[in-house]
Formats: sequence, C-alpha cells, structure tokens
Amino acid sequence: MTSDQDHRQGSFFDLLHQKWGRVFAILCLAQFALLVTLLARWSSQKLPPPPAGTPPTFYTATNREPYFAGQSGPWGDLEYIRINLELPDKFVADEQAVGPTRWFFAGATREQLQELFISCGLTEVQYSELRDKGTWATESDGILITPPGDLVLNLSQKSRAALYSVLGANKRNDFQMSPFVYRQGGFDDWFKDSGLSEATLQLVKKVVYRRGAAVCVSDLPELSARVADPAERWRLVKTLSRASSLLMKLRIRPDSDIKALTAYWARGWHVKDIESLLESLTRVPGGVTVDVAHLMPPFARKRMNSYPTPLAPGQRAPDCYWTALNFFNDPPDDRYFDDAIWRKELKEQCQLVEQPTFGDLVFLVRQDGVPVHCAVFVADDVVFTKNGANMRQPWKLMKMEDMLARYPADIPLRVVFFRRDGTTQPTPEVK
Repeated sequence: MTSDQDHRQGSFFDLLHQKWGRVFAILCLAQFALLVTLLARWSSQKLPPPPAGTPPTFYTATNREPYFAGQSGPWGDLEYIRINLELPDKFVADEQAVGPTRWFFAGATREQLQELFISCGLTEVQYSELRDKGTWATESDGILITPPGDLVLNLSQKSRAALYSVLGANKRNDFQMSPFVYRQGGFDDWFKDSGLSEATLQLVKKVVYRRGAAVCVSDLPELSARVADPAERWRLVKTLSRASSLLMKLRIRPDSDIKALTAYWARGWHVKDIESLLESLTRVPGGVTVDVAHLMPPFARKRMNSYPTPLAPGQRAPDCYWTALNFFNDPPDDRYFDDAIWRKELKEQCQLVEQPTFGDLVFLVRQDGVPVHCAVFVADDVVFTKNGANMRQPWKLMKMEDMLARYPADIPLRVVFFRRDGTTQPTPEVK
C-alpha cells in the first residue's frame, strides 16, 4: 500500500468518524430533551391523597397484631388481644414441692362417703380400690383420704368434676378449691408452644375436667410423680399456671369525642390527666390506640397482669373483694380484708344499677344472696379481677363470659352491679 493509499484510507476513516460522531451527539441531545419533557410533565402532576382513615405506612399487613374488635359504646372503640400470663419462677419452685394427693371431707362419715362416691360415678371396683388401697384417717372434723395414684389418674372426667366440686368447698383441698384454670374452649391455646413432650400432654389430658365451661386441672401431685425429668416438670407447672388475660386498647382518631371519652374513663380520679393524654392522641395522623392500662386508676394500673408478691408471715393474700373495693384507692385499704367492713359499706354506700359503667362493682351471687365472687366493670363486657385469694392467680382483665365460666354451673348464679354514690338505700341483693 502506497502512501497515497494510506492517506486516502485515513481520510475515509476520519470522515466516517466525524459523521457518526455527529449522529451520536444528535441522538444524545434528542434523548435528553425527551427526558426533560417527561420529568416536567410528571412533576406537574400531584399524587392523589390517601383515603381517609388509611393507617400510617409503617403499619402494614405484615406487622399488624391479631387484635379483635369490641362493641362500641360510651367507652369508645376497643380492640383486644389475648395473652397468656405464666407463674413467676419463684412460685414455680413452690408449686413443684407437692406431696401425694390428699382428699379431705369435712364432717363426713364413712357411710356418707360411700354414698358420695357412688353418686359421683365411681364404680364398685374403684370404691373397693379406694377403700382397700387408700389411706383413711378419721379426724375430729372429718375424714382425710390419701387415694391410690392410679385411681386418681383414671377417674372419668364426669366423676372427677363431681368429686372435685365437693372437695373444692373446703380450703384444705387447695388444688380442688383453686385449680389451674383456663378459659372455656381454650385447651389448645393453653398448651400451645409449651415444649412439653407428647407423653406429658397425654397425662394432662387424662386429668382435665370442666368446671362450668372452664377447663381445669387439679392433679398436679399425680402429674409431677409421673414426670421424672426436672426440666419437664418445670415446664409443666409453668404451662399449667398460664392465665388467659386481655390486652385492651382504646382507638383514638382525629375526630374522637374526647370530652365524652374523658367523662367515661376519668370517673373517680384525675380527669385533667386523662383528658390531656387523649387530646394529644387526636393529633396522630391516621389515629392511634392507647393501652387501657394507662386509663386505669393507680391501684389497678400497678397490678395489671401481675402476680401477688410473696407474703410476709401473718400477711393475708389479696382476694377478689379486697381487690374490687380498693379499685379507686391508692394506697389500698386493708380494712377490706374484713368481710363485715365491705358488706356494711356495700349496703350503706352503694346502690344496684341496671347498666354498669367504669368502676362499678360486679358481684356473682347465689340465689340466697351469698356472693361467690366480685370484680370491677371496665367497659364493653370486660372486668378487672383477681380470682380468689390464691398466689397462682394474677390481677387481669377478663371477658365476662370467661369469668363466669370459672364457677360451677350446678350453682345458679346471678350477676348484679353496684355503684358507689353515697346513697343510704340498703341493698339486700348481697348478704
């Protein structure tokens, strides 16, 4: 190739490069102009506002808690979630220190016990085994029986429920008077994620019985005797101790009637504090919920979803009456340990009401007027309660139907509501 050829070829490639360079530049300029036009059009358009009531973006379908709605009323719009409370470790250790099963029958004779066992559905074979293999001790005020463990384990559910209903009337029969109890229909929830072996769960199912609609277990001594692994026994007691409670939340929206809500929830204590809190929540975009614990008087707020502390020598365990009568007291008044005190106050300073409101007393009463339980009405169909003078029972919120289920269905009970208003009108509904 000559130098002229080299020159001509070089000129051709230079020309080609110049032409394609100009084409490429024109294309880039055209694309840039198109992009600018699109950006201008997009920026001139406004996004539509979110629909009214749309929750904040961080509250997505993947992290919502499983709340269910309550009935609306003067208390506002409520949302609930069920939780399981477990016995503190200190009490678990105490519960594991149980001896053999003992049944105490106050004021009974051997002949009366034979009739009782037959009426409770025990077979002749079971009664013979109880008589021959059990230990009977006659005491001044009744008969104490140590039954064979296999007999206890193999009682039918019907026989167990009937027999333990009788035993539960005497405080010496602690596990029958205050059994491990769970809400009606909740056996699977009771033992969910317990970590217990299938063998242990099958043992528990053998001794489960119903008291009213509640699910009960009173035979921890027999269960413990058959669970050899200490860690498994620990899990067993922790699981049996679970108490079904409620987390209860009040939904506040920008248009909520704060005056009306304050009038309901601030009864009996700091009106200005509650109104200020609720008013501040109306400024949260999209609305927000507040735990009802924040709206409770100090006595209830401090104890909600907690267990009594270990008792000092000579100290009385808090029961339902002491709890209910102290709902608005801080510190609590220990005079309410005396039945005569709260009964007198009930008759002289309270009146019966048809429709309860926040802070009213809720009594479960036998047909003869004798009370068997007392709680405090909160809202909707929820009460604040301490179910008995038992360290295994926490202070908590319960649906009314779940509280009623704790008490035997064979005793007809009435629900009556009392309100403190300084009235001197006697209230004969409770004796």
